Amino acid sequence: METTLEADWRTLDVTGDGRLGTEHLLAAVAGASGPAGAALTAAGVAEGDLRALLRERAHGHGAGWGADDGAESGVPAREVLGSTGAPDLVLTGAAARVLSAAVAQVRRDGGRKLTAEHVLRALLADDRTRAAELLRAAGVVPSAVRERLDGVAGGLDPLLLPTRDTLLGRRSHRLPRWRRMVRSGTAGPAASSADWIRRETDDQARRLGRRTPGTEHVLLAVLAVHEVLRHEPQPDVDDAGGELLAWLGFDYARVRVAVTAGTVALPADPRSVETYLAGAAPGPLVRVLLDEDTRARRLAEALRAGGVGADVAGVAMAGADGRTGGGRTADAVARPAGWQDGWSDRRQDGPGRWPEGQRVV
Repeated sequence: METTLEADWRTLDVTGDGRLGTEHLLAAVAGASGPAGAALTAAGVAEGDLRALLRERAHGHGAGWGADDGAESGVPAREVLGSTGAPDLVLTGAAARVLSAAVAQVRRDGGRKLTAEHVLRALLADDRTRAAELLRAAGVVPSAVRERLDGVAGGLDPLLLPTRDTLLGRRSHRLPRWRRMVRSGTAGPAASSADWIRRETDDQARRLGRRTPGTEHVLLAVLAVHEVLRHEPQPDVDDAGGELLAWLGFDYARVRVAVTAGTVALPADPRSVETYLAGAAPGPLVRVLLDEDTRARRLAEALRAGGVGADVAGVAMAGADGRTGGGRTADAVARPAGWQDGWSDRRQDGPGRWPEGQRVV
């Protein structure tokens, strides 16, 4: 049987014991193109993160394995897959069972190719393997990955599904390594809104390939929370900052496109992101970000002025006619109680500038 799951099996076997386990299969799937890799990415699982976790366990850092995966059993891969490109490859007992189940599904479907999707579905079917343990260590539950694989998004932008799962306690924020050395724990509905935004900011930066977040990632975090709360209301989560941003005409998808496009010059923030995030509630936090000369403000100004352009952001946000990117007018979005007009005021001094006497702090 032909397999389309291409992986450098030897480099994946970072344990050095010569056997390929379900944890290595999961890492291989995460690096594959197609629906399986996309499902893991959408759930917040990156191949690099999985490899880092594997290395940590291999070198005795952090928790050891709870599942043994039948590591003492050795099953030649050729007995399960036929040809793999690695004739001497040996599987653990659990890996052999997973691949056998995947092959059986291919045959039931009348197919001839074993794909990464077949392997991932077989991995997700067994919650007692090291692969399932590795997913949980990455802060993701198997059902979240399965949902992405099945294309069930409930009308929510797929990019926001990791945020939703974290908010509902289905996954934990994956802290940067330096923060994991300092503290541990998860953030969910019970955590303070300020701490939750702090961790979501790190997640947003990581998903965009940035090790150190800027205030533009804080903006994305606040918008992500706001749009998830529209689908899954959580009364204990403070959304004042998101309500203000939505009222000003911003939405997560277009701000994210502007950030990834890299067409807006974003100088260094005047203060560290940690300083902005330290204990600040989302409402006052957004007000400060838009008042100081931050990367978040520069980005917001460019979007409001149409500086990013419809060819990049899809539409110039909140242009001269007051329309937002989604075609709604600013008046169609409920004005947050207690907020001054600020950027929405048609009398503003210049693109994105707060009128005199209406600065946000």
